[in-house]
This record gives sequence, structure tokens and C-alpha cells, in this order.
Amino acid sequence: MKLSLVFQAYTREYGAYEKVAKSILPLPPLNLCLVASLAEKEGVRVQIIDAEIENLTTDDVIGRLKSFAPDVVGFTATTPFFPSVSKLAKTVKETLSIPIMVGGPHISIFREKAFYDWFDYLFIGESDLIIGEFIKQFKNNPEEIAIKGVVSRKKNREIYYSGLPPVPSNLDKVPYPARHYLKNDLYLFRTRNGARKCTMIQMTRGCPFECAYCATNLLTKNVRRRSIANVIKEIEYVVRDLGVEHIYFSDDNLTLSKEYMMELCGEIEKRNLKFTFEGHTRADLWDEEMAKKMRDCGLVRISFGLETAVPRMRKIIKKNVPLESYTLANRINNKLGIETMNSVMLGLPGETRETIKETVDYLCKTRDIQNITYGITVPYPGTEIYKWAEKGMYGLKLLSRDFSKFHRYGYSVMEVNGIGPEEMIKLQEEGLVRIYSCWWRWLPMLKLHGFKALLPPYFLS
Repeated sequence: MKLSLVFQAYTREYGAYEKVAKSILPLPPLNLCLVASLAEKEGVRVQIIDAEIENLTTDDVIGRLKSFAPDVVGFTATTPFFPSVSKLAKTVKETLSIPIMVGGPHISIFREKAFYDWFDYLFIGESDLIIGEFIKQFKNNPEEIAIKGVVSRKKNREIYYSGLPPVPSNLDKVPYPARHYLKNDLYLFRTRNGARKCTMIQMTRGCPFECAYCATNLLTKNVRRRSIANVIKEIEYVVRDLGVEHIYFSDDNLTLSKEYMMELCGEIEKRNLKFTFEGHTRADLWDEEMAKKMRDCGLVRISFGLETAVPRMRKIIKKNVPLESYTLANRINNKLGIETMNSVMLGLPGETRETIKETVDYLCKTRDIQNITYGITVPYPGTEIYKWAEKGMYGLKLLSRDFSKFHRYGYSVMEVNGIGPEEMIKLQEEGLVRIYSCWWRWLPMLKLHGFKALLPPYFLS
């Protein structure tokens, strides 16, 4: 049996911001690499096509599929890129008549509603424990798949779905992603140290927090963590065998456990592993002792979700982090030379023109906070904000279900207290100009982006 896994060329969906997106998001499709590892265990021959990193056209993808002649083709889709993934999958089906499987967050949310005619199998949630059984049943009879976590069609086209898949509790038993199917030398991540060969590693799954704009806890909020020994072995492999210079840790909260992070750093030092890394966490899960330890082990960038400076709105979105935590965390990182990204949104529940100005005023007077992304709120399906927008709560009104427009820059799919899409985009542009007109932000931007940083749309990166 042969399996092809396709990662869509997604940055084209950013329109005018495509070049910016390409320069800051060259990350490998770790989820498809994991599927590949699970398929390998069942003796399946695998092909991964990363159309994004290789800038492949639809014809290029079709050509590679024809050459490999797979028995089934797999795709993955987040909500903003589901329309383009679906379009490509439809073309593959019409051209090659191959069974098609698709998974990812969008599929897990919409399930049967996303089961278009050109799809044969939908994978819901975490598929680690069901890929092997799917392959066995597919080999036996591809029209009689009956597995929890898989939506399939019977011979009579009747849809079969029996519920969510089992969730892996011991992540150490999950194989490492099969990165050997990728062209690893193409993944170059931009840092202050220049472009560095990079990969992603995930140490934990799940998040204990309940932010209203996030769909991470859609199926489970149970936090599971790999052992330090298991993670270190993967780090050693990517650094020493693949020549990776930069690791993007994709955990929702990199420092959820200070003890875990300190122990991991100790093992990195013990093994003399040399690489730079970054990740995301909360500002109230940050302190100088840990930050210094992480910096000494290679941390060059950390990201915090600030979202808004308005206390009333922070309460609505359940962002239970004291505002002063961001000032303190950024101050620590500035002292230690750690680049810090702070994500801010406009158009949140309860937003008004006055609260937008209040947040921008805060950012313009808080010198400790140097690097900021300023995106329009996207009501991702599965989140509380999406439900509120459908019901008209907190001044929200959902204007579009065209998921190709569910992006943070250049689009707005909600109205908030009378602020429509055109005005929201204008307020975003004005806010970015004000934020980055602060002279003390110029040097950090120049260090990261060069002189291109002084021109739009590099403000957005």
C-alpha cells in the first residue's frame, strides 16, 4: 500500500501579505510527518508533498501524485485554508480517482458538514491510535471502514460515524514525526541570528485555560506531557542528525511547568546541544530565573498573548493574566536580550472605537513592550467568540462564513458595535502606524527585518 500526504501552498491565501507570511512561517507539516510515521509502522510506503515550502502549483502536485501512484491521498486543513485544500482535493479526485482522506482542526469541528463528495474519509481529533487500524481495514476493504474517529461512506454512500477516537494518554508511545520525507534544508526560519534551518517539536498537548478566542480545547483540555528523556532524544536527533539550528516548540504553553522546563534545559546543557529555539507561553508563567536558564540554552524568542489592554474586555475573553505581567515579562527579556513578541487583537467582544484607542495608547506609552503583532479578531469555528458572533452577543455580528477570509490581516468577517469590516481594517492600519511610529521600536524591528521593516506590510510580522 502507498500513501501520499499533501500540505497545501497556504500563504497564497494571504493576498498582499503573502511575501511576509512566507518569510516568517516556513514551518514543516509536523502533523503529516506523524501520520507518515504511524503508516510506516504498518509497512506502508509514504510520500509527503509540501507544496508550500516548494512553491508547487496544482499541476505540480498532480504530477508528483501520478508518479508515485498512491492508493490513498491525505490532506490536513485549518479553517482559513480549508477552501483551498478542498479545491485541491476535488481536483485530485477528478483527475486521478484516488480515495481521499482529510483531517485537521476544521474537520474536527464540522465533521459531517465538511464531508464533501470528493472526500472519502474524515479524521476527527487526535488520530495516533487509529491510523494503524484504518490502514488494516483499508487494505481489506476500503468501502467498509468502521473506526471511532473516522467518518466514512459505505458502498451505498451512507455516512458512517461512531464517535470520537481514543486519546493517547502516554505521548512517549507516539512515534517521532517522519521528517525524512521532507526536504529539510528548505525550512529556514528568520531570527535575529539570521535564517536558520528549523523544525518543530511538540512536548505537550492540551491547555488548562479557557480563552474565548481559542479552539485548542475543542475535544479535550486534558494536558499530557512527554517525558524529558523522550523529548531530549528527539532534540538530539534533529540537531545532530538533521543539522537543525532552530526549534519552534509548538506547545500552547511552553512554560506551563517551570520544573519541567528547568529540567529540560539542564539536559540540553548536559548533552552540549547547540541550537536556538522559541515558543509561546503566558506572561504570568514567566520569571527571570527561568528566562535566563532558557536563554543560556538557546532561547531567542518568546511570544505572549496580550490581546487587549482593556480590563473589561480581558474579563469577557477570559484572559486571566494581569496586565502588569506583560510589562514585567518584557522587561526581563529586554534585560536578557530575548526577543519578545506580543500578540494584540482589535475587534474583540465588547470592542468600541474608544477601547481600540485605549489599547493602542497603552502600547504607545509602554516602552518595555517593543514587538507587537496587531491582528483583527477571527471568530474561529469551535470558539466561544464564534458562538457569540452567531448569537449577536457582546456587540458581535458574524457577517461571513467564507472561511477563506478568516485571516487577521486585510479581512474582517465580523461587525463589532457598529464597526464594520472596512472601518476595522482602516483602524488596524492606523493602529499599526501609531504603534510602530514610536522611535524606540525601530531598532528591534530593524534587527529582525532589516530596512524592509520600515514599510508596510512588514509592520504585520
